[in-house]
Amino acid sequence: MRGTVCLFSLEVEEFRRYHWRMTPETVFSIVNSIAFFAWIYLLVAARWTPRIFTALRFGLPAALALFYLVALTSGDPVEGAGYRTLSGVMALFTSPWAVVGGWIHYLAFDFFVGCWILMKAKEEGIEHYWILIPMVLTFLFGPVGLMLFLLLLLGFRKKRNVQTA
Repeated sequence: MRGTVCLFSLEVEEFRRYHWRMTPETVFSIVNSIAFFAWIYLLVAARWTPRIFTALRFGLPAALALFYLVALTSGDPVEGAGYRTLSGVMALFTSPWAVVGGWIHYLAFDFFVGCWILMKAKEEGIEHYWILIPMVLTFLFGPVGLMLFLLLLLGFRKKRNVQTA
């Protein structure tokens, strides 16, 4: 049944050619914009708007997961690509869709960590201004921001233990 509109009768390549209009660049721009504004919200308003924060905390990673699936299923296989060797991983990143998928992976996990930092700071009674630098560093450099927050958390706990002793 060639020429039919039904997705199931089209071959994958035919579907990509005629119905898939998103490019890696488009997906990259969309997820970057979404993540940027979500991080601005985390930095500025999330602590004081718990309902919106809860929706975004679960909604954004779910949305990014959908884009991630798109990226994973949109690229063509790359010869020599794999996860078991450095050269295999480097080969993966010769595909624009694989790079976008990797970037979405970073965005999703960094946002998850940012949400955790925000919740943990509130739970520990740490004022919001103390976590701004670790949050920005988490957005930009992932583990560096997390490490700074963990050191900050350790310092606040140590100070609290000294004051209560």
